[in-house]
Amino acid sequence: MTELMAMFVGICAAIVMGIVHHYALSGILKFSPQRSDGSGFRIILTFSALLLLHVLELVTLAVFNTMVVASVLPQSFSNSPPMFQDVLYVTGISFSTLGYSSIEVVGPFRLLLMLQSLLGFMLLTWSATFLYSACQQVWQKAKDD
Repeated sequence: MTELMAMFVGICAAIVMGIVHHYALSGILKFSPQRSDGSGFRIILTFSALLLLHVLELVTLAVFNTMVVASVLPQSFSNSPPMFQDVLYVTGISFSTLGYSSIEVVGPFRLLLMLQSLLGFMLLTWSATFLYSACQQVWQKAKDD
């Protein structure tokens, strides 16, 4: 897999994950209580749903990365072949935009992880804005009462 192909695959995966994230946020909004009593239940419910959503996204990306490494880029890790927990760790570090790791990745896989880091930043900030909106509604209701 060339660098250009890795970029293309990464962009396609990011678009798919963005679409899934959009519909997941729509589902959270649909099923969360719209009228808040000011108790904060809506905040806790939204936070918990977002946490589960991000863990699911992270595991999905790790499975995707494992398949890419196993089938197309077997020499992507300095300690080849990597175990799933190594791929999950590297994916999580990239997704959370921390970007450091004791596991070295090489070749075109680095570009794929770079795009997943950008995706993680976008999804996490999107979710943070979504959570903040839920908090604002609860806090405004508590302030008005």
